[in-house]
Amino acid sequence: MALDFLNAFLEDNPDILYGGMFRNLRSPSPNFTDYWRNKSGSVYGDYLSRLGQTALGGEIPTQTYQDYLGGNPWLEDWGKMSPSFRGQQGSRFSSGLKWQI
Repeated sequence: MALDFLNAFLEDNPDILYGGMFRNLRSPSPNFTDYWRNKSGSVYGDYLSRLGQTALGGEIPTQTYQDYLGGNPWLEDWGKMSPSFRGQQGSRFSSGLKWQI
């Protein structure tokens, strides 16, 4: 019963849920912290869009925000960012040019 209350509380407060999940991640850099915080609105908007697509498809939306957050590749998205965006310093001697012979 207490678990049902907690799940309902989290679903009713998406910012608390998002922030709670964020706190469980180890922040590799200040850039990651900013990236994660700034994605909150777009992530929730994507979730609502998915619920809308489900409803427009004639099905009852059952996915919770918590399940949605748990099933998305957030760290993969972060890994696709350039090293400079992620705050990682590349080699001082390597250029962005790669030769293929």
